[in-house]
Amino acid sequence: MEYYVRRRKRKLNYRHMLIAIIMIIIILLLIIFGVVAVQNHKAEKIRLEAQKKAEEEEIMRIAIETQKKEEEERQRQKEKEEEENATGIIYLTFDDGPSASSTPVILDILKNRGIKATFFVLHYSDENEQYIKKEKEEGHTIALHGYSHTYSEVYQSADTCIENFKKIGDQVYQTTGIQSKIIRFPGGSSNVISKKYCPGVMTELVTRVTDMGYRYFDWNVDSDDAGHAKTSQDIYNNVTSGIKPGRSNVVLMHDFAGNHKTMDALDSVITWGLEQGYVFRRITEETPMVKHHVNN
Repeated sequence: MEYYVRRRKRKLNYRHMLIAIIMIIIILLLIIFGVVAVQNHKAEKIRLEAQKKAEEEEIMRIAIETQKKEEEERQRQKEKEEEENATGIIYLTFDDGPSASSTPVILDILKNRGIKATFFVLHYSDENEQYIKKEKEEGHTIALHGYSHTYSEVYQSADTCIENFKKIGDQVYQTTGIQSKIIRFPGGSSNVISKKYCPGVMTELVTRVTDMGYRYFDWNVDSDDAGHAKTSQDIYNNVTSGIKPGRSNVVLMHDFAGNHKTMDALDSVITWGLEQGYVFRRITEETPMVKHHVNN
């Protein structure tokens, strides 16, 4: 009898233990499911918050972009009205930069006078990259003059000249993110030195670059600061006597190293232009091209 009592007692203990183990497993499963549910809830909350933030950022981006476009349109309308009432338009252009001695001085003068200009740049060093960035930040046009200005390299053929523009275009893009399509041939499209290296190359080039989507600009006012002009007064006289009313006046100047005579003349040239009723503009892809007669 005692044997059966002990046996029954063991069965009861075993059953109770089994029930306890099952309860522990159930509790553990409930805890696991609870933790997973909480984590899923948190993950879903994070996802919804991220989605909401992305939607808000997109709405803000669209609003900013719309505001920017509206502001640009108002600015274009304002400039158009100014141009209609102006004596003429002056496009200040600077070749052969950037340089540490000239470019920042010219940029400061332009900024102080609220004038935008166009810089036809050559290959630049890492140290001078800052001036290209500053030109962009201050609203000037960064145009292409060439990776090299050495005529024997540039004008071996039409292909070498085009590659010269592509190389400087790539450098400008790496610096600014701007894919510039505004160019100026070294020596201008009217140069005859190219004939020494490749007869007829300019005739071929002006057609090919236009077909490729480039817009090339020569000039119709020469400051002669890379030639015979020796003083700032020479620069001032050359520019002011060359500017004509009722037209787009594209002024050739330079920001190569140490060009103090141009730096010294620039503010006076701007003052004269404003007093005479001209407006100053930067060249854009919408600006009508000013071109020379091709001589090769």
